This record gives sequence, C-alpha cells and structure tokens, in this order.
Amino acid sequence: MRFNVSEDQLPPKMQRFLKDIDTGRAYSAPALQKKRANVSSALRCLAETAQLNGLLVILNAETAGAMIKRLQTANWSSSTISGFKTLLRHYAYETGEGEDWALSSGASDRRPVELVLRASHWAPYRAVLPMLLEGGIGDREIRLADRWLRHRNQVTHLSLDHAMTFHADPGNLRGLAAFMTAIDPGNPDTLILQAAQRKRRSTAKGVKHKPAYGELPEPFLSQMKVISRKPKELGGLSTARIKVMGCAIRRLIRAAKQRGLKPELTMETATAFAEDLVSDDLKTISAAGHCEFLGYFAKRAGYPAEIGEELLETHWSLKAEARTDLKHKEIKLAKVPIDLVDLAKTASEILDQAPFQEDIRNRRRDYTLAGAIALLCKLQIRAKDLREGKIGKEFSRDSEGWSVDLKTSKTGTYITGRLADCLTPFLDAVLLMDTDPAYLWKIYDQRVGTALFANPARDWQCYEREWLRRNMTERTGHSAHIVRTLIYDYVTLDAELDAKVAQALVGHAHATSKQFYEVNADRYRRMAALMGLAAIEKALPG
Repeated sequence: MRFNVSEDQLPPKMQRFLKDIDTGRAYSAPALQKKRANVSSALRCLAETAQLNGLLVILNAETAGAMIKRLQTANWSSSTISGFKTLLRHYAYETGEGEDWALSSGASDRRPVELVLRASHWAPYRAVLPMLLEGGIGDREIRLADRWLRHRNQVTHLSLDHAMTFHADPGNLRGLAAFMTAIDPGNPDTLILQAAQRKRRSTAKGVKHKPAYGELPEPFLSQMKVISRKPKELGGLSTARIKVMGCAIRRLIRAAKQRGLKPELTMETATAFAEDLVSDDLKTISAAGHCEFLGYFAKRAGYPAEIGEELLETHWSLKAEARTDLKHKEIKLAKVPIDLVDLAKTASEILDQAPFQEDIRNRRRDYTLAGAIALLCKLQIRAKDLREGKIGKEFSRDSEGWSVDLKTSKTGTYITGRLADCLTPFLDAVLLMDTDPAYLWKIYDQRVGTALFANPARDWQCYEREWLRRNMTERTGHSAHIVRTLIYDYVTLDAELDAKVAQALVGHAHATSKQFYEVNADRYRRMAALMGLAAIEKALPG
C-alpha cells in the first residue's frame, strides 16, 4: 500500500518528531533511526487515513482505530500492524499526543521515566521528585502514578466512583496511595484514592468477611445468624455485643466438652459454664459479663426460660460480689497519678508531635487521639457518644468554631452549645488529619454524615470501642472514663465548689452515682483537715 501523503504534508508536530529522530534529539533516536522509513510510513498512513475519514490529523483513539481497520481490510499481517502501533506509541510518548490511546493499546506500560516526567501534571511535584527517586522509588511506581494523574485529571472534582474506575489491583493501589501521600500529603484526593483501594480490596474475588460472632457449630450458628440480623434500631444488638455473645457460647461449648457433655445449651451445661467461669483466673466482673451474655442469648434464641433466668441471676450475684473488690480505678490512680491538667497537656503534646510521625497511620491515630482527649477534658461525655458523634449532626463546624448537639446514649440528656475555642485546632486536626488546612471546608462537606472520630482505613466508620481505651491507656495509663473521676477530684480541691457541680458536669442524674467516682475526694478532705489541725497546733501557746 502506497501512501499519497508526503512527510512535508504532515502536521508540524509529526515533522518535528521525524527531524528529532534524524538529529538524535529524540529519546529513542538510536533505535528509531534504524526504523526511520517505517516511522515515516506509520505517520503518513495515520495522516492519510484521518483525511479520508474526515478526522483531525492527530493521533488519538479514533484515528488510530480507523488506521488499524484500514490496514486489516487491506489484509496486512497482524505483526506489521503491531509494528505500526509500536511506532505510533513511540511518537505519543515523545510528543504527548495520543498518550491515552498509547497507554490503553499497549499490553504493558514500559515508558522511560524521563519521558513520563515531562508531562505537565508532574509540574507541582518536580521539587520533591529527585529526593524520592534517590530514595529508591521504582519506574513502575512512577508510571502507575502518571496513569493515575491522567485519570484524575479527567474530572474536575474527584469522586470515589471515578477513582474506582482506575485500572489497578488493590496491591498496586496501596503503593500508589503511599506514593501520592509522599509527594502531595495535603491533597484530599489521596483520601479518596485510599478509600478506593480499601473498597476494591474488600470486594476482591474470594474475600469473605467473618461474622462478628465467629465460628460456631449448629444449632448455635443458625441462632446467632437470626439474632445478628435484627437491626439495632429495632432492638437488635451491637456488633460488640454479638461478638462477646459468640465468645460466651464458645466457652459454653468448651465447658461441656471438658465434662463429656453434648455441646448444647441445657441447665447442666449452663451450670458447668458458670462453674468454669468462677474457677478460671477471670475477674469477677468479667465472669458476670459472660453469664449475662449467655443468659440473653438463651432468651433471644428461645431456650427454656429457667436457663436464661438462672444465668442472669448468677450474673447479678457475681456483679454484686465484684463491687466489694478494691476499685480498679483506685489502684490505677495510685500507680499512675493524673489530673485534668496533666490530661490536657498530654493532648497538646500528642497534637504537636503528630506531624513528625513517619507512618501515616500513626500520624492519623495521634491526630484523632489528641482531639478525643482534648474534647473529654472540656466535655464530659461517654466514650460511646464521642465515638459515634457524626459531623454535621452531633458535631458541627462553622466559621467561629465547633459546636455540639447530642443526646447522651445512657441517660438521654441533651447537650447543646458551642464548644470552647481552645478545642478548635484539636477537632480541626481530627477532621483534616494529613490534609492541608486550605481544604477544611471541602473535607468537611465530604465528611458530613460520618463519625468525627472515624477510621479512614474503614471508610470513615467510627473506631471500635477498644480503640480509645487502648490508646488512652498507652499514653496516660487510664481509659476515657477516668475523666469523670478527675472532675470530682478537681471540684473537691476547690473549697468554693460543691460536689453537685461535678455531678452536673458529668451528667449524673442521681447523687448516689458520685460515690463511684469520688476516688480521691476523701483523701483530699483528710489532707485539708490535717493541714487545719497543724495550723491550730502552731497557733497554740508554748
């Protein structure tokens, strides 16, 4: 097939590419000079085909497709057509024209990194790229990031749906998210990319999520399936309760097997279950909890009423016995003394040090933890209310700062009003995490309806119950609930404040509740009395 279009009739960009091959300026000039005639034929064929079909004489998916169809109709061999496509891809990578077609038509991406980084979308990152390249970033990561940037630039505002259409497996997406975080840590698009990676991983073929109650034999498995299906809004159980209920059932099965009994829930196996709980090295309150959960399982699963009643009776007996033990809080406060000021200082230190954490997960953990501790110091809500409070509902942000509007989960008390100004930087950090403050309102709009203290690795679901307890204990030696005790202690230190002030601050409806929190109150009163006696003694004559 002869082409009537000459090189002089080619568009300027194509002519310049051929001249760069001749002069050696093209990146792949040594290889292309050996195929100079074939390169010319490929470009002239493309230009002529575009003219015949009334298309613009440029390389894109439409003109390339028309050219390939023309050659196939003319019975060109597949190897020759493949050779033309390869040469056109060289042209695309060198000039930037038709790169989208070149990337989609190739079996693999083998572009030289030097050509990849010429693209205009790399301009904002040129200052940090040399350092990353020296640090060992590979060519594959650069090419993948380039394809992502091209995909991202197809839309004005990135959405999760658009990110999900990017062609890459979950493993590559994970590396891509880490790379983009390194070169552009303040960009909120990185959070969407990470969400796409998690979603693709969770929906990958063959991935199965275990139910909260774990592995159970029949009939317990079927019974727990029914119990766990009931929505929480209609009286169903939380995931945490379903989980511990499954643990109680497994303890029941183990107790039955140890005695040679059939693994089922009967009065005999329930008795064996309770005996093992008491004899095991368990805290009394933990044993009480296991009896409670198995008792409620028996009630919900339709077992004879006496089984559930006996288990719950054992629960209440063990719980009453646990109250006579030395309070765990007293022991912990004796080992690790702390007050509200110490707690506030800890929150400030965590926030200040968070940006210096090298691991992105640790940085985000510290931003969230600092905000949670700071909020607890100023607003004495329970950890459950803190974890489940949603942006735009319980916690809202406006130009003046943050405000709260929530109904407490335990007593149903409404807490409404503007939060202290000193909390604004802490809660902003929880919202933004690694993102630049300039994107505050964009992130806020994206996060409305999700929990403020949420896990970005779990599609912004609130953290599990143990997360705050574990991390606060690691940093302070105490869990979140200690704040209530510290409030009572602080009020006791102030002679002008009555204990009712602390009771109101922590939301205790009954005066008797304060008895469980005034850990150091008596000690402070004794100290004050002794100081008074010492002063009197000094004043006595002789």
